[in-house]
Amino acid sequence: MLLAVWAFVSCDVLDLKPTDRISDADVWEDSALIELYVNAAYSYIPHGFNNEMFCAACDETYNIHNHGNLWIIQRGELTPDNVTNLHSIINSWDSSYSNIRALNVFFDRIEDSPVEASLKDRLTGEMKFIRAFVYANLIWRYGGVPLITNVFELNQDFTVTRASYDECVDFIVKELDEAIALLPAKMEDDNKGRASGDACRALKARVLLYAASAQNNPSNDRAKWERAEAATKEVIDAGYQLYDDYQSIFLEDNPEIIFARYFTQANSTDFMNWNGRSGSNGQGGQCPTQNLVNAYEMTNGELPYLNEELPLQVNPASGYDEQNPYVGRDPRFEASILHDGSMWADRETEFFEGGLDSPESSVGSWNASLSGYLFKKFMVESIPPYGSTVKPENPWIHFRLAEFYLNYAEIMYELGDEETAREYVNKVRARQSVQMPPVTASGTELRDKIRHERRIELVFEGHRYFDVRRWKIADQTESKDLLAIDIKKLEDGSKTYETTLLLHRTFLDQFYLLPIARAEVDKSNGCLEQNPGY
Repeated sequence: MLLAVWAFVSCDVLDLKPTDRISDADVWEDSALIELYVNAAYSYIPHGFNNEMFCAACDETYNIHNHGNLWIIQRGELTPDNVTNLHSIINSWDSSYSNIRALNVFFDRIEDSPVEASLKDRLTGEMKFIRAFVYANLIWRYGGVPLITNVFELNQDFTVTRASYDECVDFIVKELDEAIALLPAKMEDDNKGRASGDACRALKARVLLYAASAQNNPSNDRAKWERAEAATKEVIDAGYQLYDDYQSIFLEDNPEIIFARYFTQANSTDFMNWNGRSGSNGQGGQCPTQNLVNAYEMTNGELPYLNEELPLQVNPASGYDEQNPYVGRDPRFEASILHDGSMWADRETEFFEGGLDSPESSVGSWNASLSGYLFKKFMVESIPPYGSTVKPENPWIHFRLAEFYLNYAEIMYELGDEETAREYVNKVRARQSVQMPPVTASGTELRDKIRHERRIELVFEGHRYFDVRRWKIADQTESKDLLAIDIKKLEDGSKTYETTLLLHRTFLDQFYLLPIARAEVDKSNGCLEQNPGY
């Protein structure tokens, strides 16, 4: 009798669906639940509004709080043992493969799902874009990686090997071409922020540019540059426009944006607090370096200094005045960086010794900038860094037209068409709110001008770290010490400015790629090859 009862109960339990959650089977029967699954997958594409950013892994900024341990990179201390200490926006190996598994589950289940074919196609296109983006982020960090498109079961062989960089590129491009065929060119209204055909084209073009660059194309294969050119021209011809006001690009939706992460009050960030002035009770995390400030040209197109390292030598052709260092600079400087004397949120910024925003202040001194600068780019002036119930809703831009003008200028230079290269770099410099003198250089000087323009136009957007590596110049740029400005206010109200050392940096050849964590290599039983030099 007891056996019969147990048999009855056992069968009944096995037939029950979970009552405290939605079952896996139910998800793939319901179009709304499938769409929620896809919505969640957009978080696999990291945005930049974090308390640690890529700009603190190169020469753009110094994060005083070291939330993501990026000092490991800046000081040249990176190893396979400490790489796991880095913020996941940098060391994304573990999270990426966890995300890839979730994406592969979608592809495994969606084909047999009974949902409407048009919805199935759109969501499949979006997930192909997301998977391509996850793989792109992996190869830009680590080089060639294992390509996994199936869902591993418990008893399967988990050992995988790394595909070559070119094999990964071909896979990503194939994913994106298939996605383009399934998606509308643009997403509008309620679908804004979802992957579109143009977003796929933009990612494809960037992937092919990186693949053609020196780090990944040591033989300088012209066919790779031609492939990048065709993809980039498609993006340029897609109908986007440069936005007139440079500062506002990053504060509101506008026709320059190709693909962005959008935010709401319910889905927001604490970016204003993380990067606000210490004297206003902000945390002042990201501090732009004096190296970056020195890279902003004067309005006559000349750099203020002849060199980049101490002792600095003023460029006499620039008209730069060391006692008025922020006067007469490229307008993108004022739009991007808060400096001593900047008017912001109804008061003057005080980075001078003893000033309200300085380390000697009685207000938040532990959050004071150590470089003498803070973000203005991305920052919403009407939202105080502390105590506000209103959160920023400005978008994080993944792709915008100006990047592709500069990509195209670089590609055309490498293909030998200097006239077109100058045309496209000058389109960016001629933006209505910028109006910098046109570039007239040729030869290697033109290449340097194009690269310099990227440094200024795309500052803090997550490009510089990858640019100096793909160009194979990081051994030069990332070995330079980080600099700061020391400002003293005299009794008569005048100020003195002295450039000082902020951080000594070291760059080793292996740092062109991140290491794979030692634990990952060890548990692969010799199948996963470590990057060179580690």
